[in-house]
Amino acid sequence: MGLLYSHLSLHERQLMFNWHHYHSIPIREIARRLGRSHSTISRELKRNISSYYVPTWYPHLAQSMYERKMRVRAQRENLKSSNIQVYVIEKLKIGWTPELISGRLKHHETLPYVCHETIYQYIYKEAPELISCLARKHK
Repeated sequence: MGLLYSHLSLHERQLMFNWHHYHSIPIREIARRLGRSHSTISRELKRNISSYYVPTWYPHLAQSMYERKMRVRAQRENLKSSNIQVYVIEKLKIGWTPELISGRLKHHETLPYVCHETIYQYIYKEAPELISCLARKHK
């Protein structure tokens, strides 16, 4: 029976920093001590690297990034604005996949991020004429 997943706390992040940065304890040992998967620890250390002083992982900055992601996650905009709709439709018509569009939106400076599943939902529910633009053209 698997364990229930819970997000890392600031305290766990501080322990990780201390063990990893100051004592060079391996990721698998940190995971064992925290009762977490080693993959969780590895992803956390890679995902939230900051160049505060030197490129490294800092627990307070990682916690801030996590909290910001949680706030933004709840506020993600669907394809409600005309700007994002125009962008998505334009890219679909030139052969881009929803995954590619979504990936590019992460780095777009003026348009909000929209996940690929939101794009699929938009196509299937609000713009079925765009199904023919999808690579597999699912009905």
